[in-house]
Amino acid sequence: MRRFFLFFMLLSYCAAYAQKGNESFMDNHVRIKIPAEWIEKVRHYKYNRQDTSLLVEFERLIAPKTLDGDGPDHNSAEEGCVFDPMFANLDGAAVDELICFLGWDDTAPYFTVFKKISGAWYLVYLEEIHTFYDKPFISVAGNFSTNKIFYFRHVDDHGSGVYTDSYSFYRLINNRVYNCLNIVNEAHIYGWGLFINQEIKARLDFSGGDDDYIAVDYDYNFFAGAIDKEDCSWCAHTDIPLIKGDDRVYFEWDKGTKTYRFQKPVDNNMSDLTARKIACFGDFGNDTLFVRAFRSDINETLKSGTLQQKKILRRYLTMVKQDKKARTEELEEKSSAGGAKFYGPKKKQ
Repeated sequence: MRRFFLFFMLLSYCAAYAQKGNESFMDNHVRIKIPAEWIEKVRHYKYNRQDTSLLVEFERLIAPKTLDGDGPDHNSAEEGCVFDPMFANLDGAAVDELICFLGWDDTAPYFTVFKKISGAWYLVYLEEIHTFYDKPFISVAGNFSTNKIFYFRHVDDHGSGVYTDSYSFYRLINNRVYNCLNIVNEAHIYGWGLFINQEIKARLDFSGGDDDYIAVDYDYNFFAGAIDKEDCSWCAHTDIPLIKGDDRVYFEWDKGTKTYRFQKPVDNNMSDLTARKIACFGDFGNDTLFVRAFRSDINETLKSGTLQQKKILRRYLTMVKQDKKARTEELEEKSSAGGAKFYGPKKKQ
C-alpha cells in the first residue's frame, strides 16, 4: 500500500483574487483602440521583466480601467511584471494578431488579444488567469482551419494532496474571441475524507488533416482513500485501483455554437469514456455522479475483480445508497489566513 502523509491544508484562491477595484474588467470582450505605435513597441520587445514601461503605458491606454495591481505603488520597476507577447495569424487576415499575457502579478496575469480592424488596432479580449505554480505560456495549434486554436494551461485548485489544472481553448472568428472548450488536464486528490480518490492525466492532439477536432488521451485511476482503521487521515491506496483505464476522446468543431463538442463513442463499449465519466474528472467527492457514470465499470469489477476490490466497492455502494455520498471522515475549517484556509478532521461528538 502506498501511503501519503499530508498536511491539513487547502489553498482557496477564490477569496485571494476577488476583484480589488471598481475599474477592473467585468467583461472579457472589450473594444478599446490601441495606438499602432504601442503595438510596434511590443513587436520589438526585448523580453526584460524589469522593463515595465509597456505595461505602464498600456494601463494609461485603457484608463480608467486597471489591471488590479497592488495599489498605487505597483508600477515599481523593482517588482518586474508579466509581459509575454506573441504575433500569430489567428484568422487568415493579412496582418498577424497579437496575443499576450500581461499584468503585475505572476499568479494572476491577464490574457489579451489585439486585432487590427479597418486599419486600426484594438484590444478585443481580456481575461484574468490564475496560474500559481507555473507562469503561463500561449500555444497556437496548426489545426485544419483558417481560424487557428490558441490555448494555455491554468491552475484551478491546489493544496496539500489536491491539485487540478485545465486547458482553455480559443478561436478568433469575425473579430470576436470565443472560448470554445475547457478540459481537465491533471487532477488528483489523496485523502480529504473521501472514500474514493483519483488521479487523472491528459495528453492533447490536434487534427492537421481534413477534420477539425481536438483529441484527448486520458489516463485515469479511481482508488480507495483512507478506508482502513489504521490509515492516517491522508492515506491513499493508489495500488488498489477500483476503476482504471486509458482512452482517447474527440471534441469536434461545431460551427453553430462555435464550440468544440464532445463526440459520443460509436461502439459504446463499457470502457469508452463518456461525457458523464469525464465530468467526474476533478469533481472530487461527487459520489452519486461517479456511480451513475461508471456503473457498468463498477459492475464489471464486482464480477471479475479481486476479492479486495469487490469488498471495497460493495462497501462504497452501500454508503452512497444510504447517504448519497461516501465519507471516511468529515472535514471542517480550522483556521484561515488571507486567501488560505486550513482544514482538519471534524471532532466526533
